[in-house]
Amino acid sequence: MNSSKITVLGIFAILALSVCLVPSSARALTLTPARFEVRGNPGDVLTEEMTLINENNDTETFYSSFANFEAQGETGSPAFIKPTDDLGTWMTTDPSVTLAPRQQKKVDFTISIPKDAEPGGHFAVVFWGTSPSESTGVSIGAKTGVLVLLSVNGDVKQEAGLLNFNTTNKKFWYETLPVDFEYRFRNDGGDRIKPSGTITLRDTFFIRASRLDANPSEGNVLPASTRRLTVEWQKYSRPLDYVEPSGFFARFWSSAVYEWKNFALGLYSAHLNVAYGTDAVHVKKTTWFFVFPWQLVIILAVIIFIVLWGGKKLIRRYNRFIIERARANMKLPSSPPNA
Repeated sequence: MNSSKITVLGIFAILALSVCLVPSSARALTLTPARFEVRGNPGDVLTEEMTLINENNDTETFYSSFANFEAQGETGSPAFIKPTDDLGTWMTTDPSVTLAPRQQKKVDFTISIPKDAEPGGHFAVVFWGTSPSESTGVSIGAKTGVLVLLSVNGDVKQEAGLLNFNTTNKKFWYETLPVDFEYRFRNDGGDRIKPSGTITLRDTFFIRASRLDANPSEGNVLPASTRRLTVEWQKYSRPLDYVEPSGFFARFWSSAVYEWKNFALGLYSAHLNVAYGTDAVHVKKTTWFFVFPWQLVIILAVIIFIVLWGGKKLIRRYNRFIIERARANMKLPSSPPNA
């Protein structure tokens, strides 16, 4: 990567942290949808529609700009690049939009695919900022954007595979849920891939405990990149305003209640089964982990002990009552004979 690309990447990283795969906002602006996934042939002109919402209490003018992006690391975060060619230069939209307070407006943008466009994946972002773009293609001020993932039809190389699957940090022993899983996909093909499938969890007796979406964020793996996808197994999560008790017994009881609501005990297996690519190639892998909610187990053990001990005492007392009553009946005088 040359120095100019690195410079632009750094500037975009600072100014466009708000770009993500959920409905995005930058101070006064919300854009929906957050991502377009489109397909076309060389020479096609595609038209898409986005909605701009001014969340501010003042009238605001927003200015459009474009950038290409590529994968950065394994988290799926995009690295933005000055658009000197490719998809960032194939798109057009209104140069600016003025919105009254709380007003929303639908805005079209077009993608003019060149006739000689290379088949496969092309990736860019449509930015809207509070200041017009300079000659560098970078605007000074807050901005947000929507991702555009274009697939150009044609003969596209498809080559990808699952690298590994395990619990996060390969952790084996858990006191309670959640249990986090992660798997890594490598894409050496010419277009993005989106793994889809399930993670099936089975307990010690191989009874299905849960089935999870293997790609809940609908994350894509871009060409020439590796992406780490994560999945969480959790039945109950504490409220955001939860405050841990300060006392030992209160904290112990709170943890036991949490373990009860997230009940899991014993050895578990997690079976990953995902498909990817236009041919729906399936890959499978299994990992194991153990859950032992010791605080809940202690409380349950105490309750069982009290029940057994108390039940035993009650049985003894009842038996004693029956025996004493039987003895009393045996000592009763017999009735006098009839005269």
